[in-house]
Amino acid sequence: MVLRMNLVFAFFAVLTFIAMGSDANLFVLWSVTPILLATFMFNKSSDEKILTSSSYHMVLGILLVHAFFHSVMFFDIGKAASGSSTSALGYVFFPIFPIVFGVMIYALSKLIKMVWGMRKT
Repeated sequence: MVLRMNLVFAFFAVLTFIAMGSDANLFVLWSVTPILLATFMFNKSSDEKILTSSSYHMVLGILLVHAFFHSVMFFDIGKAASGSSTSALGYVFFPIFPIVFGVMIYALSKLIKMVWGMRKT
């Protein structure tokens, strides 16, 4: 299971590299930061045998937001990449959003499990 997920993380990292023009620079590393965090979270929690559904939700949220942003910018959906002279700022601030979104999903998942557990008893 861990090996398959690491392959998924590597696949997302390679797609990010391609979407950013296959140019090795610091923005690629900065843009891959959410994937590195998801990989670290997944591997750390699976090593400690505490892989919970909330961890899966967080990793899934990070990967989905990451894929959405890069798809929109790569395919220029709604002129997101070419419609504004400041569209490159998206790449500067983008890695913060999947991480925040993932943490919010994690907290919401824990809250739902806590409320569901109290309701069942």
